[in-house]
Amino acid sequence: MDDIGIYEILVAEHEQMLHAYVLGIVKDFYVAEDICQDSFIQAYKQLPALKNKAAFPAWLRTIARNLACAELRRRKFEVPTDPEIIQGMEDIFLKLDVNVNPRSWQHKIAIVSNCVGKLPEKIYESCRLFYFEGKSVKEAAALLNTSVVAVLKRLERARVAITECVSRELQLEEI
Repeated sequence: MDDIGIYEILVAEHEQMLHAYVLGIVKDFYVAEDICQDSFIQAYKQLPALKNKAAFPAWLRTIARNLACAELRRRKFEVPTDPEIIQGMEDIFLKLDVNVNPRSWQHKIAIVSNCVGKLPEKIYESCRLFYFEGKSVKEAAALLNTSVVAVLKRLERARVAITECVSRELQLEEI
């Protein structure tokens, strides 16, 4: 799985937590959404600098807190700088980090990778070219010496097969 796919999983796992945290600082739903998006973009760009991957949630909150305070200053709102309030919020969210579902994003990535590895070769090759190498459907069809319709059907079958496989592995009814 590529870095973007991994990062999509991280975003999905942490976006609600981050929005709640930022909303607690800025008190405006839409401003909080914008700050969260900016935080995820900054985090993605700085991800190689993160030494301890388990610290991702706290690190992400630090990025968001800094952006939230900067936005409040820009809008000339009072920035909540009382260290006890900020530390209290951080303490609550750290407890939530510890109680995260044991099926971590690393575990989920391994499941998805395993499910992709179980695909029949023709379907896997279509996925590899289209999703992992960024080829267009037309380019993939030419490289595989088949039709565009065949590649589209293989990609559809891959999505269904991976969804079913991941659902079985995670014992979920829906993904």
